[in-house]
Amino acid sequence: MAINVEWHGDLNNRFSFSTQADTSVRTSKDSEKYLGSNGRLFSNGKITLPDTKKSKNDSDFFGEIKYRMHMVVSDDDNKVKGVVGFEFGSAKFGEKDAADFGGDDNIFELRWAYTDIEVPFDPASRLTVGLQPVGYNALLWSDNAGGVKWTRKEGKWAYSLGWFRNDWNGGKDAGGDKKSAYDDAYAADLTYIFDNGNSLNAFVVYMDQGEETIGLTFADDTFVATDEVQDEEIWLGLSGKGAWNDLSGMFTGIYLTGEVSEGDYSQDRSAFLFHGQIDYTVGKNTFTLGGLYASGDDDPYDDDTENFDVIDISTSLFGSVIIFDNYCDDNSLSQAPYLFDQGYKMIYAGVARKLNAKTKVWAKYFWHNTAEDTWLGDDELGHEFVLGASYTIMKGLTADINAGYLVAGDAWEAIGTDGDGDDVFRTDARIRFKF
Repeated sequence: MAINVEWHGDLNNRFSFSTQADTSVRTSKDSEKYLGSNGRLFSNGKITLPDTKKSKNDSDFFGEIKYRMHMVVSDDDNKVKGVVGFEFGSAKFGEKDAADFGGDDNIFELRWAYTDIEVPFDPASRLTVGLQPVGYNALLWSDNAGGVKWTRKEGKWAYSLGWFRNDWNGGKDAGGDKKSAYDDAYAADLTYIFDNGNSLNAFVVYMDQGEETIGLTFADDTFVATDEVQDEEIWLGLSGKGAWNDLSGMFTGIYLTGEVSEGDYSQDRSAFLFHGQIDYTVGKNTFTLGGLYASGDDDPYDDDTENFDVIDISTSLFGSVIIFDNYCDDNSLSQAPYLFDQGYKMIYAGVARKLNAKTKVWAKYFWHNTAEDTWLGDDELGHEFVLGASYTIMKGLTADINAGYLVAGDAWEAIGTDGDGDDVFRTDARIRFKF
């Protein structure tokens, strides 16, 4: 048989300087649960607070690589294709077991390994089996997972059904015969595409997360494991995007329900997220206005868990340098749209200008807050100002730089030593080759 072979790559080289490098570590992680109960914060991983007070050795500069490649093999009619992809990185220069002198070790990740098949009796349907990009809403689940997904597109309608399996408990028992050894996710979505190209997408994801070890973090930052907790979550969402002459926009609304149980004790989940953004283009200028609200838990003493939770996302789409690390989502202060169990609210605005076919510059402003007051009594993280530029050197090769400055708010200062936090400056630059 005749086959087609394609080789694609995304070779990303990044350099970064920050006046406070210790604020560039994950505070909220997708893989952890943050539950308020009896006035204390529970998590299935040790909570690390960044010290927002600048100290003598906080400034840092690093270089980093993240190289992603994948191969696609398909038949002439594209009725079947196999995809294998991997990632090397994120590896900082000099990092042990990654990119030290000699370069003998590496950080290697298998990202994709799946087969995509046209269903023989229904050419409008395709079946994808293996480790694959999930492709659901970017603010709920945008990474990869092993599973099976059926998709169908005909006319103005497109829909899918999927089953995926995951394991937050270290992976040693994944796929075993114990219910507590794995997490199962079932997903479905329905998309309608209008004549003008605008679209609406409705989706539902149910996840039974098996049993997880939830712990208690005390004031002295010690972590003590507690009993196993069963967590069931259901996300119901609607999103849309469209363009009308010089105006374009997008929105996402998601409601989270479910139950968190520990023995005979249980808490009901009731949380939501909303994100909206509009863009207006006039000549070479594009003006942006957007906002995000992810609910937080306002009362850790009741039987309701009200902070919004996600599965696995990247928040780089916002363009924040200090808080969301827009050039690399591996090191952001808050990768998911919340800060512990306090939720998140944010307003942002910006303008971008195309200087010519190869050059673009932009400026943005963010007002960062938690949705509910933090345990220290404040909610304002601060005001972030961003400047950036991008230049296309040649086809597929770009050079980018941006810089952000965060003017500390009351909540940011309260996290610092003795309740005294400092402003943060950070700049990132990258050379990126995509083919």
